[in-house]
Amino acid sequence: MNAATADRLLQLLMPEPAGLSAPELQRVLRPKVSQPTLWRLLEALQSRGAVIVEGRGRATRYHAAARRDPATLRSLQMHRAAARRLVRDPGARATAVRRLEKLRSVNPHGHAYHDRWQALLDGPLPALLRVMTEDSESAETLRKESPFTVLVTPAERRAVFERLRTVRSVPPKTAE
Repeated sequence: MNAATADRLLQLLMPEPAGLSAPELQRVLRPKVSQPTLWRLLEALQSRGAVIVEGRGRATRYHAAARRDPATLRSLQMHRAAARRLVRDPGARATAVRRLEKLRSVNPHGHAYHDRWQALLDGPLPALLRVMTEDSESAETLRKESPFTVLVTPAERRAVFERLRTVRSVPPKTAE
């Protein structure tokens, strides 16, 4: 694997919260590489645990693993699904409030997170949705103690896990 090109690929992926597709990478990667070479590079980076693959076929997107781990990306996707449910079904907010009350009782040490979620649940829907789906460190931390995962159906949950398939990290091959 060409280390310089692999490093350049990771640099291109790092600032992209939504990841990039192979055609997008081919358009911006300099010096240009062929499609088979790009796929070999991406596959090698994925096998080292440096790239996370989301989706399949034409919908495949690549994310730099150094930017986020698979669990963080799954959490973001789950919260985006929960946000869609809140938009479709305003009554789902009451389910989240009940879940928040349960979280308060089982984890009294998470009160700072619970208080923030309560304030958001009591406020306007757009502000709540923005924090739920925001790609930031503070939102990521807040999502770790979230009352919204109960709003995600089992089918939506399976779809998120299928879209965010990963290959176990394996040590790089040593030169013989």
